[in-house]
Amino acid sequence: MKKRVSATIFLLVLAVTVPSAQGQNFTALHEFNGTNDGANPEAKLLRDAAGNFYGTTFAGGSNGEGTVYKIDSTGTESVLFTFTATVSGGFPASSLIQDQAGNLYGTADEGPGGAGVVFKISPEGEETILFAFQGGLGRNARVPSGGLLMDKSGNLYGATLFGGNGNCQLGCGTIYRLDTAGKLHVLYSFSGGADGSQPFGPLVPDANGNLYGVAQSGGDLACSEHSQAGCGTVFRLASNGRLTVLHTFHGGDGATPQPDLLLDTVGGNLYGATGRGGTSENGTVFKISSNGKYTVLHRFTGTDGSTPNGGLVLDEAGNLFGTAQTGGRGGDGTAFAMNPAGQVKVLHHFNGDLDGAFPLAGLIRDEVGHLYGTAVSNGLIGQQNGDVFEIRP
Repeated sequence: MKKRVSATIFLLVLAVTVPSAQGQNFTALHEFNGTNDGANPEAKLLRDAAGNFYGTTFAGGSNGEGTVYKIDSTGTESVLFTFTATVSGGFPASSLIQDQAGNLYGTADEGPGGAGVVFKISPEGEETILFAFQGGLGRNARVPSGGLLMDKSGNLYGATLFGGNGNCQLGCGTIYRLDTAGKLHVLYSFSGGADGSQPFGPLVPDANGNLYGVAQSGGDLACSEHSQAGCGTVFRLASNGRLTVLHTFHGGDGATPQPDLLLDTVGGNLYGATGRGGTSENGTVFKISSNGKYTVLHRFTGTDGSTPNGGLVLDEAGNLFGTAQTGGRGGDGTAFAMNPAGQVKVLHHFNGDLDGAFPLAGLIRDEVGHLYGTAVSNGLIGQQNGDVFEIRP
């Protein structure tokens, strides 16, 4: 099923340099206007070899149901696609991936089947729905969560929040492979017990074909966060379908693990963040070593941020960089750096004005060490539509 892209192009480019209290160079590369170009970017950015950025907005666009956008190397933003939920999918909250031909792939929360879609956007802005998840109360996988992973053959891998054979009312979630013929294969169904429930992508591969990810609840059922039993797990899924729980969260060591784990391909260590837990329920940054040892690297206090995201990035010196959704000086979130000893330095306190607020995704890093991310809200002309930003540490 295909739909031609909207020809809408937003011509206004606004770059605002905001000195942070720490003296860092913060620039808002683009402020979303909430109408044509979208609103509320919740996903991590994608950057190609030419320096162009790609992303999704959860809302806005001409239909109010989200967009796929591009910001080129000169800072000009254009809308590649505008969603219509019942036709092409809608409300995308996941990051994008790109193949060698320049096609973009992602997931959206809604679609013609009522439970989300996997989509492809060509460089010309033409959308193809690769799979439409079906709603209802059955055991079929539904509601894709987070971004996708593509293998060398073009198969796509992801997670769904619901469906499967687990004991949860709506199903405890699945890990799936979508082959190049458009057939969905459920690789694993979560039980809601020790293995976890409500997995959230994207999945992270290693050189041996294993997939790593997080389940945001389940695990230790005596540990409760929100309305779900269990504080979540980190898992490894082997190519034979066997799932191994690498860590079960208990609250003090973290709770509600965030998506987008980081795998250090040199040392074989996994890094991630939990949105809750720790000493003051502000979340943690953790490490799982190649031999399976779990270490809390940092427990957030609130002043340095609260509810840190996944999407951490690692530099050559072993420093980690990321964002926290809330907390900081004004409660609107922070961007931070953490050294190998676990000491956190706040790079920027978001204040909800032109610099944005509530960065819901992690950061990406370019070859010279500049950091880029999105904030879901801002104060542009009294609106709350979000922005794309750059930080030069």
